[in-house]
Amino acid sequence: MSESPAAESSSPERPVVGILGAGRAGTAFARTLLAAGVDVDICSTRSPRALQHHLKIYAPGTAPVWPEEIAVRTRQVGPGIVILAIPQEELDDVDPQWVSGTVLVDATNTWQDELLPGWLEAAIAEQLPTSMAIAGHFGRARVVKALNHISHHDVDKEAQPDMPLSQRRAVAVAADDEEARGLVMGLLVRMGFDPVSVGALAAGRIMEPDGPLFNRPLRRDDILRYAR
Repeated sequence: MSESPAAESSSPERPVVGILGAGRAGTAFARTLLAAGVDVDICSTRSPRALQHHLKIYAPGTAPVWPEEIAVRTRQVGPGIVILAIPQEELDDVDPQWVSGTVLVDATNTWQDELLPGWLEAAIAEQLPTSMAIAGHFGRARVVKALNHISHHDVDKEAQPDMPLSQRRAVAVAADDEEARGLVMGLLVRMGFDPVSVGALAAGRIMEPDGPLFNRPLRRDDILRYAR
């Protein structure tokens, strides 16, 4: 394995967040984080070298890394957060060990035409929120549901870090772990959103594609109506 470019782009004063997935959502998150002063390591099915040109276009300044390196710098520098931004049909391609010990932000959604892993299909058949199944699969990470109910088209333009919280777009956050929820909410504030806790991870159902929060421009009071 050749060395990834992440070390060259490291900035010791800046926090680092990892992103699993360099598609439209992953690169939108990356651009917003970079604009907020957060360094980003990102990976995909392509090698870091093969990913470089893509990132120069869609997320300049992002450091491509091998998947097994995605959590290394965020665990070392902080805040220990990795964003899961891949199609759910590819979840079995992610080794849970890669995100062990991190706060894993589940920004994924279930679409009807996807061929899902068996363990996720079983959870859906039992009418469980998908984040609960993901939390079980990635058992050594602390899973937080966030960023899935805002379209990747809106992430850049809706992030307003210079605006008061009350004037920002509100985003829902669901988690069982209070500390993990707090870390993600702090990151969302830095990115330019107004994070609102809706309760435990099971409450993440309202953030899914058929839920009342999905792909709607919301303010805090809109989300609090559904909080548990």
